Amino acid sequence: MWYIVFNLIFTIWVLVDSRKRKANVLFWTIGTLLLGPIVLCVYFAKRPLKAGEVREGGTAWNVLKNFAFFWTLLMLFAAVSGMISVSEDISTSQSVAEKAGTAIGTVLGLGLIATLWFFPMVGAVVLGFFLKKSSVVEKGPTGPLATVSAEGEQSAIPTRERDD
Repeated sequence: MWYIVFNLIFTIWVLVDSRKRKANVLFWTIGTLLLGPIVLCVYFAKRPLKAGEVREGGTAWNVLKNFAFFWTLLMLFAAVSGMISVSEDISTSQSVAEKAGTAIGTVLGLGLIATLWFFPMVGAVVLGFFLKKSSVVEKGPTGPLATVSAEGEQSAIPTRERDD
């Protein structure tokens, strides 16, 4: 249940944010609703930047960095949800053996969650550092936010700097 709530909150946020940034609202909202954190990582790496915002390292680095953040958040919610479930089981346990079994299961479950968090996280961070392009710096506004304004004045031109 918590995963559905988690996903709906981010889907609504992407809907609002993509409208403000004049991105493809339908694509990003449906993608986030169906694939959740996977699309959310790509959205943060590709969304148009507002004036004053900066994105460094290139698309691959930003996708992997965002994946590390959202994967950690997801695993944290899984651990907390598991602990809440265990507390309910312990309170209904009748014997010491049931309570001991629940405690052992809790340790094993949290170990599994930690393992499921650790290996994808390390893989993403290591791969991200290999793919990071320090020379790529995007300064906002970019994309549709950098187009000509209604008064005929051109807003800031999107820049992509390379320090070769």
